[in-house]
Amino acid sequence: MFSFIKAIQNLLSELKKRKGLWFTILSVLSIFGISLSMYLLTTMTAKIAEEVYANMSINYKSNLEYKFEDKQKEFRKIVLGLKANDYFKNNLSNKQVIDSIIDVYNKSLIESGFDTISMTFYPTVYQTSQHRTIINSVINRKITSFGIEVLPDGPNIVYIEPIMSGENVLGVLEVKESLVNLKKDLERDKHSIFLVLIQEKMMSQLAIDAKNGRYRPVVDDLRVEEQKYDGSFFANIIEEGIEGFKELKAKGYVVNKEYFKTYNEMVDVNGVTIGYILLGEKVKGNDGFVNIVDNMTKSVTMIALGLVISILLFMF
Repeated sequence: MFSFIKAIQNLLSELKKRKGLWFTILSVLSIFGISLSMYLLTTMTAKIAEEVYANMSINYKSNLEYKFEDKQKEFRKIVLGLKANDYFKNNLSNKQVIDSIIDVYNKSLIESGFDTISMTFYPTVYQTSQHRTIINSVINRKITSFGIEVLPDGPNIVYIEPIMSGENVLGVLEVKESLVNLKKDLERDKHSIFLVLIQEKMMSQLAIDAKNGRYRPVVDDLRVEEQKYDGSFFANIIEEGIEGFKELKAKGYVVNKEYFKTYNEMVDVNGVTIGYILLGEKVKGNDGFVNIVDNMTKSVTMIALGLVISILLFMF
């Protein structure tokens, strides 16, 4: 062992005598050390950024779920208020009276500032028209249903509850609100962006005046009601094309020079996939979270690089 150490010392002494070779070796080792350090730092900061973006995606999706839960609670309260009305309960078999009560409640909702919410009662007694699939499902299963449904006026959030008398279903109460109104809640934070893409197969559910000239293709069979959403945001999706959308679905999120984007699959009340809800924010802007993360990782890299270079210079 002593002989090995002595041999190394002799080698270093000989190298120092040959200054050109000595400095060449030091330079090569320094460049290798800096390159290795930069690789490790770049890899580390990239992984940190990925973890941050993954957490952002989770937070966006959680926030969306909370908004839907809040809507469900809000709609349930509206139905409970009507069910507590004795005049309503005592006239469930009288369609004319029930229609007038529902009309009064809808006007009351508008006056109370809930002008985007509406209520409908579907009687099982003296039924004169065919109900939608989900209405029939609620009647047959005698359980409440909540979720998204594409109706003639577009995608809606619907809450549908059976009105029972013993074991019999006397009718169904439906509370609904256009899905686009959720955009206002989610975009109160000025950085957030909300977008709904529906599949081509759902276009047949829309009324003619609700779809003609209003929806445009985005990627694959997905369409957007372009007047109601951020044009720059869905234009960025169009620009990235089908491959970019596949990456979004596979990874759960994507970040490019313009936007951070994540998504949630949109399944309707009948259990059918009908499209996607996309959430995101702009990368540009000093106070944008994505920009803050990018600046933070760059700063960490530069500081660490400075320390590495300082240490290597000190060794000389």
